[in-house]
Amino acid sequence: MTRWAVLALGVAAACAGPDGRGQASPDEPAPTVEPAPPVVAATVVAPPVVAAERWLKGSTHVHARPSGDSSTPIPDVVRWYAEHGYDFFVLTDHNKVSVVDEPRAGSPALEVPEAGPIVFAGVELTHNPDGCQPAGDPSGKCRIHVNLLGVTARPTGKLDWADRSTRERLPKYEAALRQQQQLGGVIQLNHPTWFGGMTVALLTALAARGVPLVEIANVQFARWNQGDADHPGTEQLWDGALVQGATLWGVASDDAHDYTRDAGAAYPAGGGWVMVWARREPQAILDALAAGRFYASTGVVLARADVEDGALVVEVAAGEGGAHTIEWIEDGVRVARGAGPLARRAVPARGYLRAVVTRDDGARAWVQPRRRPAP
Repeated sequence: MTRWAVLALGVAAACAGPDGRGQASPDEPAPTVEPAPPVVAATVVAPPVVAAERWLKGSTHVHARPSGDSSTPIPDVVRWYAEHGYDFFVLTDHNKVSVVDEPRAGSPALEVPEAGPIVFAGVELTHNPDGCQPAGDPSGKCRIHVNLLGVTARPTGKLDWADRSTRERLPKYEAALRQQQQLGGVIQLNHPTWFGGMTVALLTALAARGVPLVEIANVQFARWNQGDADHPGTEQLWDGALVQGATLWGVASDDAHDYTRDAGAAYPAGGGWVMVWARREPQAILDALAAGRFYASTGVVLARADVEDGALVVEVAAGEGGAHTIEWIEDGVRVARGAGPLARRAVPARGYLRAVVTRDDGARAWVQPRRRPAP
């Protein structure tokens, strides 16, 4: 009951006579009744609706017809990713920022539909010289391929960005970084072991220059991912750079060019992706990628993959079939291994800790390295 209702009841009782009909006693003055306050309509401002963070499935390396080595029109590529449950993908045609409709500068996305995948603007900066240094395999082929994810510029035509004045790999990559300064976007180093030549020192130097993402599992390059007796694999390079203190996040991608259902399709879509913990908003997704708030996968789905109370917690999602093994890598060394679906391990006082989850059919998930925050 409000203050004003209580007061009204008190006034009614004071005015009631012995017969209860509200007549005052002749010996008592009439009571004074306070006027009720004016009624003011309150304006209720609802808080802004903020999309909740959740796991979002995406691909950061996708080609369509403008690449020249894919025959699929962009609308059909969008349809494929929509039909396969992706929340976003980045269109990364060779040396060209492709558009869906009218080019809109200033936005990292080409399309942000209410349903279906967000389509990010992007580009693969592609340079294929011979005889780079450090040298690669005996073929002498060299591949300088860098993705820019979520570019905000919309240049038309083919980009000519490569540095052909040198054979050194680092200056060639630096030319791609200069192009990124003009176009914007998050930098991703693609299939670093293709034809060899990538070293721990070079990868560490690129991370120091602002490269936050590296493909550790490009599903079109399974043989190259593994490395050989003379060339390190992608995980070896990644761990080598992490031991040097680099901040570098591992990506799995499909590097899709072909979207048919033919068994003999070259570079088929699917098979490798990232799961990003973010709001379903373009900038939130890009920020999460740059900060390592994601895991990479070739089929394993996780429910948890982050630090809780000083420990890295990894949990396989409910409903995942098969048996899972969780391996822990600390400063490049596999220090523990056990059966899933849930495991946790304290983040070391120094260095880093990461995890790899392997399903019995060979599918994997890579959990990003975590370090203790500086005191």
